[in-house]
Amino acid sequence: MRQLKVADVMTKDVVTVLEDTPFKEIARTMHERRVSGVPVVGDEGRLSGIVSEADLLALEEEKVEPRGRRSFLEWFIDAKRLAEIEARTADVRAKDIMTRDVVTVSPDTTVRKAIKTLLDADVKRLPVVDDDARVVGIVSRNDLLSPFLRPDEDIEREVKEDVILKALWIDPSMIRVEVKDGVVHLEGRVETKSVKEILIDVVQRVDGVVGVEADSLTYDLDDREIPPPTPRSDLEWGENWIRHS
Repeated sequence: MRQLKVADVMTKDVVTVLEDTPFKEIARTMHERRVSGVPVVGDEGRLSGIVSEADLLALEEEKVEPRGRRSFLEWFIDAKRLAEIEARTADVRAKDIMTRDVVTVSPDTTVRKAIKTLLDADVKRLPVVDDDARVVGIVSRNDLLSPFLRPDEDIEREVKEDVILKALWIDPSMIRVEVKDGVVHLEGRVETKSVKEILIDVVQRVDGVVGVEADSLTYDLDDREIPPPTPRSDLEWGENWIRHS
């Protein structure tokens, strides 16, 4: 069983701007590519920061007399408004408005871990960088959540074939699997309590699984209550250690 990685869902054709890219060009690039944020890169494509729609809107509100909250897209619908903003921000560059403390992930980060990172940071997107801090992709909330929209049938097949049979070598006829809205219901019997716990843990890691119900999954032996072997008192310490290590 393989967990999805950021590399599997990220956008590889990343729209980036340079630190000296003018405000006007940033705004037009974001509008034309229909993105709400662009990474800012410096030497050799290394990440320097990120400019989001919020950064542009904040600058617009600061420079222009208030006329009510406007969306980023409205700049390009109202030509007069856009020209006014461009004139007032002629000297503004990406490095002047970008967020420098950027939360990133690597291509090998699991989708589950990336979701937690994104939610903890309360951001809409995460630049993906390699070991040299070069931008190799970007992932949005929609990208990361897409694996959890898997059909129940796909999840059920993976649990039966990849988890129960191939990973844990359990006879599939011993366990009944049913998936509904991403929740996996397990029913049947396994040999030990530890096997049950391992099975539940592995199933929870399957992409698309939002929960596991295993109250109807029983076991023959509670191996968690079996005490460790008692060392023999008639052996020297060295022999005792060798036999029980």
